[in-house]
Amino acid sequence: MGATLVFPAVNQAAADYLAAARQRGERTVCAASLPSDAVDPEGDEVHRLPSIYDQDFEPRFLSLVTQYSIRRVFCPVASVHAFMRRLIDQQQLGLAMVGQSPIRQQVEQHRRLMARAERLLPLVRLCADGAGGLSLIEVAGVLRQASLIYGESNDDKLAAMMGIFARAPTGDVLEIGSLMGRSAFVLLYLAWRYRIGPLLTVDPWMSDNAVQRQSPQSFQTLVEEWDFDVLREGFLVNMVALRADDHNHLQLSSQQAFERYAAGQAGRCEATAKVSYSGRIAVIHIDGNHDYEFVRNDCRLWLGRTQPGSWLILDDYVWAHGDGPYRVGNEFLLEQADRVETAFVCGKALFVRLRD
Repeated sequence: MGATLVFPAVNQAAADYLAAARQRGERTVCAASLPSDAVDPEGDEVHRLPSIYDQDFEPRFLSLVTQYSIRRVFCPVASVHAFMRRLIDQQQLGLAMVGQSPIRQQVEQHRRLMARAERLLPLVRLCADGAGGLSLIEVAGVLRQASLIYGESNDDKLAAMMGIFARAPTGDVLEIGSLMGRSAFVLLYLAWRYRIGPLLTVDPWMSDNAVQRQSPQSFQTLVEEWDFDVLREGFLVNMVALRADDHNHLQLSSQQAFERYAAGQAGRCEATAKVSYSGRIAVIHIDGNHDYEFVRNDCRLWLGRTQPGSWLILDDYVWAHGDGPYRVGNEFLLEQADRVETAFVCGKALFVRLRD
């Protein structure tokens, strides 16, 4: 098996390719024309090639190909990619170019994003129920930014969230269980977009709270893979570009956070300015520990603060690893039937709107 030449190894795309190649056992060779720009995450040798516009480039390049048995070329710079493709074709070198040019990649990524948004737009409008809603561009923008954040909220769930905010009352937006912030980002954007109110997120980022003991043992052990300091830091990094005066996070258990919220003391933390909460919940997303007792306690604590017209989003109502959210959701629908105006399942989550 021959090697892959990464040239020019000068940017993050090159570093990402090298890291992935090493994980899959692919042999790589790095080269660059500008020594000050060379990138190699492992500190391996970066070979020097002349500029592609230099007459010495072709013989030096061919020498490198022969010396290291290069069979593929990865070019993360658009101008170099175009030059190398022409050179390989014209000289019939028998080398394979890895991937599309960076420009074409961006074009194709954008087209795929817009296709996702076009598919989801009817769902967004259906959940908005004639109350107006986001444009195609806004839906695409939310999807793109959310996709940059690790999380398990899928497109259908995010689309339903985009829709229901169009007919949510004013008040506080709550999230129990934030992980690294994918759904929190969407909630914060939508709360701002529809002028609903500030967002409060709650997650202790502690292994004791995260273990879901009613799930299979193999699923429980996944918690050992998380570095909870990284979760906290990653969440703050992912939220830093958004406004700081309409979001606060409490790194507490749901019980402790509710006590702070009920006492009117949830509005300040070290990372943000003081946030003013009304104590009346407009939208609540419950996505903490999925064991039955935890989900039931979250609902018992927080749903008493909801108001007419508010929305409950109970995540993983349909879930492969347990039935806590399903049981609690069904109990709520049965016992609080007189409060339920609308209920539907989308993207594995249960959405419930309370009566005006």
